[in-house]
Amino acid sequence: MTGTHPNLGEAFEKIAADRQRREDRADYERELAGIDIGRTARFHNGDFVEERRQGRSGASSTHRSSQREFASRLQMLLSTNAAYAKLHNDTMIALGDAEAATDLAIAKAQKAWEEARDQLDRTLSRAAKLPDGTRVFRDARGNVWSEHGTRVSEADAAHIEWRGDEPAYEQFLQESESVRDRLTRLEALQGFRVDTLGRIRDRLDDKDNPPSTEEVERFKRDIHENMPPEARAEQNASLAATEVAVTGQAPAVRVL
Repeated sequence: MTGTHPNLGEAFEKIAADRQRREDRADYERELAGIDIGRTARFHNGDFVEERRQGRSGASSTHRSSQREFASRLQMLLSTNAAYAKLHNDTMIALGDAEAATDLAIAKAQKAWEEARDQLDRTLSRAAKLPDGTRVFRDARGNVWSEHGTRVSEADAAHIEWRGDEPAYEQFLQESESVRDRLTRLEALQGFRVDTLGRIRDRLDDKDNPPSTEEVERFKRDIHENMPPEARAEQNASLAATEVAVTGQAPAVRVL
């Protein structure tokens, strides 16, 4: 009998939280549109929801006109255009899933970058130095290079005191590249989170100037097509964990 993976409990908690968030958003949108969710309203008071339902089911034109004075353009769209309401709700769910996956990817990328940076700092701390404090390294051929990538002259190299256990220049280059690469990945994820997902959420939440159907459809494509691979991997892992939790079986390999 195999033991339980130490992170399985956290995975199940995340699955439950993600599912609850999607359900909350769906209920919120349905209440806003006056759609019966089969239980007591959770996000709006009963009078508001009942008024929305009356507006959908044939309340007097005078009463509906009075409601429109206080309803935002987004609320009106959601309550009068079922196809738009569904598209908007589906896109909000996709957006929430993408945000959750991207946040996880950002946290991991941040940690990976910090670990690489710390390793480089340790390497620099062990390097030999010129009299002015500049860190220097020897490559496999015996050439001496500064931490800035410049070749150190033989005259200057003659003043260096070598201990014999200094890290090699090749190690320094490799670790420096690792820091740059991980920072690039982190910044790409952060850019997607703010510039793509943040922009889409701002538009979807715009009550006075709601996005058109064409815009919302484009938002769904942007979420899917522009998602960085690290975020997509987190999303796939979340879907796989959900399927295991529901069916008890590992899912077939698939790529979103």
